[in-house]
Amino acid sequence: MKSRRLTETDLVNMAFLPTSEKERRIANLLKPKRISGSYEPFRDHIGDAVNEQYPMFSELHAPTSLDKLEKVIEKVCAGNSDLLAMNLPVARATHAFSVEKILNAERLNVRPVVLPFGHKYEFGMPLLMRYDNIASVAFPDLRRTAPLTASGRVTTLSWMHQRFRANYPDHADLTLEIWRYENNADRTVKPIRVEDHLLVEFDRLWEDATETYQILHYMERGATEEKRKRAGGGFGPLFD
Repeated sequence: MKSRRLTETDLVNMAFLPTSEKERRIANLLKPKRISGSYEPFRDHIGDAVNEQYPMFSELHAPTSLDKLEKVIEKVCAGNSDLLAMNLPVARATHAFSVEKILNAERLNVRPVVLPFGHKYEFGMPLLMRYDNIASVAFPDLRRTAPLTASGRVTTLSWMHQRFRANYPDHADLTLEIWRYENNADRTVKPIRVEDHLLVEFDRLWEDATETYQILHYMERGATEEKRKRAGGGFGPLFD
């Protein structure tokens, strides 16, 4: 069944919760809401913020200046004040972190994770980050409010393990990180890691994601049928 796609953060923050709690959270997600912005302008240009390098060049090229990065973000946001307010602070924070750590990045050719019912998930940026004598991949936790929970972080890193390390043995030594963008004026970047022994195995991740989407499908169908009933179209079965 085709359904709406849950965001990475919503999906992992519900992981392994009791069914009744998942139902409550999904019911809240299904309520109509006004979406005022998006972090896509930043996501589309994060390579400029983390000094992305290109294999075809034999020497490292100079990092993109903050002034240039800001101009790119401003252009993409096209004067939209909501987009600018969301994207400029996180772009500046990422650039500052990159400069402080003398970080450089390289694009990784990795596939997204395909979850039950065909939904594709990134679970981390396809960028290999080198800094502080480590090679890492990171998931940007960008929300000011309702960010990843402690359990959500472990689940996110577990899916990242599947995407970057389990599916690509050459990447087995990569460090997995959550980059938490603090809810302050500067959106300060705070890397978060967990010990590998805390990561959740694939079968449990798959089973949990399947359950969550089954609950979502049931509730979506119920909402659709309820609308039809109110409109005088009768109330059919939840499952064909």
